[in-house]
Amino acid sequence: MGKFDDAMIDLKAALACSEDIQDTKLSLIILLNIGKNYNEAGFWDNSLFYFREALKKSLSLHSFDVSAMCLVNEGDALLNLGLFEDCRRILFGALSLSKLHNVKKAQTEALDSLGVYYEKVDDWQETISHYQQAHQLAQSIDYAEGQLNSILNLGRVNVDHGDPVQAAAQLHEALRLAIQLDRPKSRRDAHQHLARLYKGQGQLALALGHFESFHAEEQALFSTERDKTTRTLMMQFDVERAQTQTRAEREQREHAEALQASAEAQVRQRTGELEQAQMEVVGRLAMAAEFRDDATGEHTRRVGIGAALIAEALELSPGFTETLQIAARLHDVGKIGISDAVLLKAGKLSVAEYEDMKRHTLIGARLLSGGQSEVLKMARQIALTHHERWDGNGYPHGLAGSEIPLVGRIVALADVFDALMHKRPYKSAWEKAEALAELARQRGRHFDPELTDAALLVFGSGRYEAALLRQEQGAVSQALPGSGQEVTHWELEAMRLEYETRLEASTRELEAARAQAELQVEELRRVAYTDVLTGLHNRRAFDADLLSFAEAAQQHGRPLGVVSLDLDGLKHVNDSGGHASGDALLASVARNLQRHFGPSGRVYRMGGDEYAVLLWSDPALVSRELAGEIRQLESELREQGHLAALSAGYAHWPHDASQPEQLLRLSDERMYVQKRQRKLLSPAGSADLTALLSRGN
Repeated sequence: MGKFDDAMIDLKAALACSEDIQDTKLSLIILLNIGKNYNEAGFWDNSLFYFREALKKSLSLHSFDVSAMCLVNEGDALLNLGLFEDCRRILFGALSLSKLHNVKKAQTEALDSLGVYYEKVDDWQETISHYQQAHQLAQSIDYAEGQLNSILNLGRVNVDHGDPVQAAAQLHEALRLAIQLDRPKSRRDAHQHLARLYKGQGQLALALGHFESFHAEEQALFSTERDKTTRTLMMQFDVERAQTQTRAEREQREHAEALQASAEAQVRQRTGELEQAQMEVVGRLAMAAEFRDDATGEHTRRVGIGAALIAEALELSPGFTETLQIAARLHDVGKIGISDAVLLKAGKLSVAEYEDMKRHTLIGARLLSGGQSEVLKMARQIALTHHERWDGNGYPHGLAGSEIPLVGRIVALADVFDALMHKRPYKSAWEKAEALAELARQRGRHFDPELTDAALLVFGSGRYEAALLRQEQGAVSQALPGSGQEVTHWELEAMRLEYETRLEASTRELEAARAQAELQVEELRRVAYTDVLTGLHNRRAFDADLLSFAEAAQQHGRPLGVVSLDLDGLKHVNDSGGHASGDALLASVARNLQRHFGPSGRVYRMGGDEYAVLLWSDPALVSRELAGEIRQLESELREQGHLAALSAGYAHWPHDASQPEQLLRLSDERMYVQKRQRKLLSPAGSADLTALLSRGN
C-alpha cells in the first residue's frame, strides 16, 4: 500500500520478537524484507545495511538460495546509488553463488540485474547478452515472471540499440505474457515501447493503436490506485470506529464501577472527546465524498441550513433543529464508496450504474452505524432514508408516507432543492422559480405535503438566502455557560463550531488537491486529443467535435462542411530523405492548413498523410474556392522546399447527408475520386480541378 513508515514499525517489532525467541531463520527473512522496504522507499543506503546483515545470517545457516537473493538485492541498491563497480562485483558474486548451488531463480534475477547494470554504463552488446541469458534460463525453468521481465527489457533495448524486427517479436511476446500473468504495468510498458517502435518505422496506424492502448492501461492503473485509496480510507474508518467503540465501552465499564461524582464527570468528559473524534473522522469522510463532485463543500453546508430552516418553520425544538443542521451535512457520505465512472458521469446512468449509485445510502448508513451521539444517530437515519419517496417509489427500502423518518423527509426537500439550483456533471443549474415549481409538482408524490408547504415558504421567502449570507459573514451566536441554557445544549453548539472549523480547513486542503487533479486531467485530455507530430487535433478529437459542431450548426442555422485532404508524395519523401524529411513535410502541411482554414474552422490530422477540416463556411463558396486554396497551399509548400500535392474532397450537411456522421465518408470518397482523376490529368489539365470538385459536390 506504499505505507513504508508503518511497514517499518511492524517489521522492526517482528524482528525484535524473532530475536527474543531466537528464531534465526525468521530473523533472516525479516531482515531481507526490511531491506526491501527501504529499497522501495528510496532509502538505498539503509537497505544495504539490512541486505548485508541478512547475508551474514543466511551464510551462517547455509541458506544459499536466500544468500543469492540478498546479493542480487544489494546489487540493485548499489546500482540505484550509482556505485557501478561495486554493483558489478556484487552481482557477479550473486551469479556465481546461484550457479554453484543451482539456484535458478536467483541466477535469472542476477542476469537481469546485470543487464540493467550494462545498460547504465552504455555497453549495449553486454546488455542484450545478459537479458537474453536471463530469458533463456527463465524459459528453461518455466519461470514466467522472469521471462516477462527479461523479454520486456530485451524488446525495450532493441527498439533503440538493436534489431527492430527482434524488438517487435520480443515486445509482442512480453505483451502476451503480461496479459497471461495479468500484469497491468508490464502491459502498459509493452504498448508504450511498441508505439515508439512503430512510430520510428513510419507504421503510424500500428503506432497509434499501441499508443491508445498505452493510455488506456495508464488510465486503468490510475483508476485502480484511486479505488485502492478509497477502499483504504473506508477500512481506516472502520478501524477508527471499532477503536472508538472499544474505548467507549471501556469508559462505560469504568463509569459503572466508579461510585464517586468525579469519576462520573471524567467519563462524561472522555465520552465527549470520543464523540468529537468520531465526528472528525466522519466529517473528513463527508468532505472526501463531497470533494469528488463539489470541491468547495458548499452543497453539504447549504443542505444543512435548508433542513434547519424547514425544521424551524415546522416549529420543532431548537435542540432538534441544531442537531439536524449538523447531521444533514453527512447525508451523502456513502458516495465515498461509489466509483468516479458512475458518480461523475455527464450523461444518463445505465440501469446497472443507477443501481450502483443507489448503494450510497446503504454505504453511508454502515459508515455511520454504532455512533453513540445524537448527531451520528440522526445522521445515519438521514443517510439511509433521504432518497425514499412519499409515494413509496424511492430507495433503498421503498418506504412510503410516515414510514420514512421525519429527518429523512426534511433533508430530501433541502437536498433536491439545492441540487436543482446548482450545476452538476449531468445537468445545468435551474432558475429559482423553476426549482420551486418542481417542489410544488412533487407535493404528495416525492415529498411529504405538509413539509413541502413549509419548504416552499422557506425557499421562496428569502429567509434561506439570508441565512446563507449570515453564516458566510460569520454571524454565529455562541451559547455561553451560565446563560440560562442547558449545559448539554452549549456542549453541542461548541462541538458544532469546532466541527465547522475543522471542515473549513479540510475544504481548503481538498480544494487545492482537486485543482491539482483537474490540471492533471486537463493535461491528459490535451495529450489524448492532440497529434504529437503536428500539434493539430487528432482523429479522436474529430469524432468528439463532429456531433457538437453539428448540434451548434443546427441550433444557430449555420452550414457545416467537412473537407478531407490527402498528401500525395509522402512515401517518395520518406524514401529519398528519410522519415525526418517526411515528418518535416507533415508538420509544414499542418501549419499551412491551420493558417488557411483555422479562421473559419478546425483542422485535424486523421493519421498518416490524411487531414480533415470542419468548416462553418457557406457550402457554395467552399465548392468554388477550395480548388484555389489547395493550389495556393501547394505553391507555398514548393516555396518551402516541399515537392508535394494535396487531393481534396468536400461534403456539406444537411445538403449532402441526412446525418453529420456521414460527412467524413462522403468527403473521403470525393477526395479519392479526385485523386484518381488527377493521376490521369496532364500538368496542363490541373486547371480542371475546380470542375472536378464541383462535380464531386
